[in-house]
Amino acid sequence: MKNLILILILLLLFHQTILSQSSWYWQNPYPQGNALKSVSFVAVVADRGWAVGDLGTALYTNDGGVTWSIIDLGTTEDLNCVYMHSDTQVFIVGENGLILYIYDNGVSYEITHQTSNTTENLRSITSDINGCPWIAGDNGTVLRTTDMGVTWNNQNVIYNYNLYSLHNIECTRAWATGLDGFIMRTTDYGINWVYQPTPTSHHLFSVNIGTFEHIRAVGNLGTILLSTDLGDTWEIESSGTNSNLKDVFNVGYARAYAVGTGGVIMETTDVGEPWIQRNSSASSTTTLYDVEDKYGSDEMYVVGHYGTILKNSGVGTDFQTLNEGTMYWVKSVKFLDENTGWAVGGDFGIPGTSIGIIMETTDGGANWQVNTNSYPLQDIYFADDNNGWVVGEDGAILHTFNGGAGWNLQTSPISADLNAVCAVDEFTAWAVGDLGEIIHTTNAGGNWVRQTSTTANWLYGVHFVNATTGWAVGLDSTIVHTTDGGANWVRQITNASNGFRFTDVQFIDEMNGWVVGIYGSIFLTTDGSATWQEIQSGTSESLISVHFVDDNNGWVAGDAGTILRTRDGGFTWEHQFSGVATNTLTSVCFVDTLNGWATGDGGTIVHTTDGGGVMDVIEIKSELPTNYLLSQNYPNPFNPSTRIKFTIPELRFTILKIYDVLGNEIAALVNEELPAGEYEIKFNSDGLTSGIYFYQLKAGSYIETKKMLLLK
Repeated sequence: MKNLILILILLLLFHQTILSQSSWYWQNPYPQGNALKSVSFVAVVADRGWAVGDLGTALYTNDGGVTWSIIDLGTTEDLNCVYMHSDTQVFIVGENGLILYIYDNGVSYEITHQTSNTTENLRSITSDINGCPWIAGDNGTVLRTTDMGVTWNNQNVIYNYNLYSLHNIECTRAWATGLDGFIMRTTDYGINWVYQPTPTSHHLFSVNIGTFEHIRAVGNLGTILLSTDLGDTWEIESSGTNSNLKDVFNVGYARAYAVGTGGVIMETTDVGEPWIQRNSSASSTTTLYDVEDKYGSDEMYVVGHYGTILKNSGVGTDFQTLNEGTMYWVKSVKFLDENTGWAVGGDFGIPGTSIGIIMETTDGGANWQVNTNSYPLQDIYFADDNNGWVVGEDGAILHTFNGGAGWNLQTSPISADLNAVCAVDEFTAWAVGDLGEIIHTTNAGGNWVRQTSTTANWLYGVHFVNATTGWAVGLDSTIVHTTDGGANWVRQITNASNGFRFTDVQFIDEMNGWVVGIYGSIFLTTDGSATWQEIQSGTSESLISVHFVDDNNGWVAGDAGTILRTRDGGFTWEHQFSGVATNTLTSVCFVDTLNGWATGDGGTIVHTTDGGGVMDVIEIKSELPTNYLLSQNYPNPFNPSTRIKFTIPELRFTILKIYDVLGNEIAALVNEELPAGEYEIKFNSDGLTSGIYFYQLKAGSYIETKKMLLLK
């Protein structure tokens, strides 16, 4: 297969960071919040560097990391390693055998998808002193090239371990590490590989060669191995940490760094000297994946989860954060209009700490003012422009009557965590929490009183449409309903199994409402919750937040960056490409059908100004066609996206859906009434595996189905 070449013009100056192939873009952290797995700086131009990570994320700097720009590489595969071969040549490897070669002439980038002849995940790339790159990956995959990737040769390793790291000191000798303490070595250009016994059975994620034959390998539970004889023998160094170490880097003869889980950065200044933990300013919930030096200086760079980029200034110095914004979990977001909004969260899951945040913006989230307090906060709700409540751990309740200019702690009748709050006017509000707790105020929080919920299950969501009618949802398929302001709560019946967890609820009026939960569950009612209908969402990810702006248009957010949209009141849902890889989205809010925000862990805040409209249908010709037509998708085969054109000669309710080979519905691209015209829609394959898929058009009595091929 011929290499595919794309030409990109690099725009270095921009304020908002646009996500690859997405109508959602990052507002926090900045420039983005996906995990970064690798960073590399070039020897010739020390200020020029790249960092890569999940979901095709690629960042570029030409000022030593002071500023970073997102580069669209045309892929959504996870990128595991980047290697700057020179100031003009960059290699990147990733999942499913992906190899990218980038040539930079200072004005534009020529990006080549090189042929690896493997679908194994590729995890490491390095180069020998003759400039010949080597790659390591799963199932013992080792590739080597002598022509800059025009051809890659499989080294035919006899071991089938997943290889996480490979490093060499010259063209003949290299080492690779993997699962269960595995290390292998070659001394003949990779033709033959020999297993080297080690004193550990822990997974080894990185190997790095220093000067004077010193080699270190690191892995789980703080494992650090040292060899001073080119790997003939290995001894365990005391690391001083139990963190899983993901990378090690030797600086010259004796100095070395290791990074890993818990935001840990360890440093040693000599062989036999103790490893000392450096302050990293990274959260203890953050995993750091890679540490590299910047040639020509003593500076070290570290990248990791939530888009973390750290830098120090030399031996014995601590690491400072280069990326901007809060990294606390942003649990909930509420906007009054396209400019004015608030978000709350805190340091959930970090032992020994108790920090909450309230964030405010007046420019649509371009800038956020962050205020801290001593209560991790779960939810925020505004009854109007001035009056709002925030609830959180240990029964915390905060109230504002001046549009968030000040927040006052109110007296709570409970000490259990409060998970959600809803208000119908400046005086009347409810909050729900652990152990089935429901509390209520009718005097703006002057007094909060407990209500009997009829359940001891944890409650995670609450919504009222007026002062009398409301619902709360939670563990064990719990839905409770009141028609008298909470004086009496009645358990509702669904077909969800016991042990099921509902996470959020919203009603647009007294009749029409939606509940979401784990395993991609969506339930809707059109009769005021007398009956509930389970809806196919097209995902198995847990769904955590639901928000409708009218009786047709709604969004759902959840685990692994999941965002779904409906245009027909929740009966069908389409997957939107959020640009968020693994972060959990715990809140979604829209002020109309265009302007919305989603928030989550690691400080995640993403924003859209077009409804997240990856799946929007575009009319491309105004003249009236005379026949129905469904065209072959283009390109085909495709990766990661393709376009589908169709024409309808008259006003018709139109449905365009994607199915797998078993007939399972994958996505509903169009599900609305369209006037006569020719249309085009973009379909993104995010989350799908390679294979044959079908797309079917229904318009009136016209039905046509075509086949397409996804090759990742």
